[in-house]
Amino acid sequence: MNVRPGSRLLGIAGVLTAVAALAFLLPVLAWLCLPLLLRTLVLAVLDFRQIHAEIPHFSIKRSHPVCIGRNGSFDVTLRLSYAGATPVAGELRDLVPADAKPNVWQIPFQATPNQEVILKQAIKIPVRGLHAFGPVWLRVRGNYGLLEMQRSLECKTEIKVLPDNAIVNQSLTANEAAEMRMLGEVTRSRQKGDGMDFESLSDFRQGDDPRHIDWRSTARQRRLVVRRFQIEQHRDVVILLDCGRLMAGAAGDGSKLDRAVDAAVLLSRVALEKGDRCGLGLFDDKVIGYLPPVMGAAAHRTFLESLYNAQSRWRESNFSAMFATLQSRQTKRALVIVLSDLADPGTSELFRAALASLAKRHLVVFAALRTPLLNEILRAPVTSVGHVAQKAVSVRLMRERERSLHSLSRGGVHILDVEPQKLTIPLINSYIDLRERNLL
Repeated sequence: MNVRPGSRLLGIAGVLTAVAALAFLLPVLAWLCLPLLLRTLVLAVLDFRQIHAEIPHFSIKRSHPVCIGRNGSFDVTLRLSYAGATPVAGELRDLVPADAKPNVWQIPFQATPNQEVILKQAIKIPVRGLHAFGPVWLRVRGNYGLLEMQRSLECKTEIKVLPDNAIVNQSLTANEAAEMRMLGEVTRSRQKGDGMDFESLSDFRQGDDPRHIDWRSTARQRRLVVRRFQIEQHRDVVILLDCGRLMAGAAGDGSKLDRAVDAAVLLSRVALEKGDRCGLGLFDDKVIGYLPPVMGAAAHRTFLESLYNAQSRWRESNFSAMFATLQSRQTKRALVIVLSDLADPGTSELFRAALASLAKRHLVVFAALRTPLLNEILRAPVTSVGHVAQKAVSVRLMRERERSLHSLSRGGVHILDVEPQKLTIPLINSYIDLRERNLL
């Protein structure tokens, strides 16, 4: 417990200092200050005895949701219990996470004996991850306002800030909501086509592939019978998420990495509901984490636990390390979805080589997230020579990016070139399209 002067004691100290300065001219003023000094000392002692006796009788509890969506508002409730003998007043300061808004919560309170004081505050945390609330600092004032005493009350709690799509988002636009309902219907439908899993026997119809005629059934029933196939179930989908420097760039309300995580969460949910297995790889200059493809009711929770705290460490991405890990651990052919972007020509060349090697064994989709700042620079009016140079550099970077994407496309990699804010719907549509076409 720490003791500090109160506002009244500081005021009295200021008055005594001024009088002491005047006492050099009028010595009699020094004797007039003596009663005030003695009275102040007595009252300060009484304040100390009171707050020293009462402050141990405080206890506190904090309550808030266990998890919340990124940038979603939630209430933090503090329940301050007091079992002392006399009424007291003071202030509480809760140590909220550094990324919280507001990041300072300091509120006055008044407590009477055997009373519980309930305090609430709405908070937002715009950064994904595991965030910790620290102890609560309690400051109690004496009845005379001369002294204050403060102590910390242990009340450490944690909250998980999940990606936007991990929590049901009621703020979707009408068009997005309609697209999501359409995707839900598609994923629930039973898909038939030129897959590898036998589905049923049926009569031959014009347009059926003669190679699918079942000659034994045809001879037995004396009419043409063909085998119907459905798209193979339980296939592997692996999402590789780049957490490097380029993905830390701003993209509206959040970073490119935030948008990629949001899309990955929803894509994994669709894939798991469809019966496929879903895996995850996180990398920057090294492999940060790898989750082999999983399936089942608890798989999405496992996937989310592995993904929600993905953060950029502002390091240059090394694609080869992640792809080498995948090649060694994922022996079965899989749909590999890479969420990243292209950097300088040298790095892009290494990336293209790694993707080309990966595409020999797996079906690869590269979702290239554009950099919104480049488009903003191109749209901005020219007001100086410096702006002309910025536009020239932006045009050069975008042309190099287009050439790199074209080269990847020619190498058999499926390209998805989108703005980060619009990634989710095209990515899921691409997955469904490739699945229906049974390219895996």
